[in-house]
Amino acid sequence: MKAIVYSNARNNLRGLINKVCDDFDEYMISTKDNKTAVLISYDEYASMKETLYLMSSKTNKERLDEAVEQIENANFTTKEIDV
Repeated sequence: MKAIVYSNARNNLRGLINKVCDDFDEYMISTKDNKTAVLISYDEYASMKETLYLMSSKTNKERLDEAVEQIENANFTTKEIDV
């Protein structure tokens, strides 16, 4: 994550938006009175929100953890799908 002060962010906002959207960069923007915000792309934000939602249920989290473990141990079957 890159840090930038508010005045620089304001003067370069379009460029920062392009960087976070195109390169998945993240910027921590701080003000003179020590308030801080983070600039990320909408896609990254939506992905984080979805992950938080999926992990918020204990049952769903356990199922996802089990699925990841099966994949890591190559303990799964593949099926052909006719199109």
